[in-house]
Amino acid sequence: MILLTVKNYILTFMKKQYYIIPIVLAFLIASTTQSCYYDVESELYPTSGTTTCDSSNAKFATFVSPLIVSKCATSGCHNATSASAGVNLDGYTNIKNYISRSSTVFFGTIKHTSGYLIMPQGGSKLADCDITKLQLWVNAGLLNN
Repeated sequence: MILLTVKNYILTFMKKQYYIIPIVLAFLIASTTQSCYYDVESELYPTSGTTTCDSSNAKFATFVSPLIVSKCATSGCHNATSASAGVNLDGYTNIKNYISRSSTVFFGTIKHTSGYLIMPQGGSKLADCDITKLQLWVNAGLLNN
């Protein structure tokens, strides 16, 4: 009788093991394939590092003049009244003449290139897109458009 009980116990235990093994395997597979991950916000929603520069408005009237007036040809800087360092950037003719004569200096100063005086003085560097648009305008022939 005891032998029969032990045999039944072993058979029952072995039958239960067959049910446990698939459950354990299923759990292991599910836990390894369903692991946690973390999305990187900048990869999901790219902003400043991957935005494109819309150069379609790199025209004098709509972009160059307003930028120069707000950043360069201000009171005490490069307007007709003060013309700091002899540079007057008031109006199309003055801007065109200065940049066509001193393009390297102009771009060196606004790009904050080593060896050039940083402009705008006391202000932050112009956005790379703005500098690109200025360069495109110059490359297009400094048109009064």
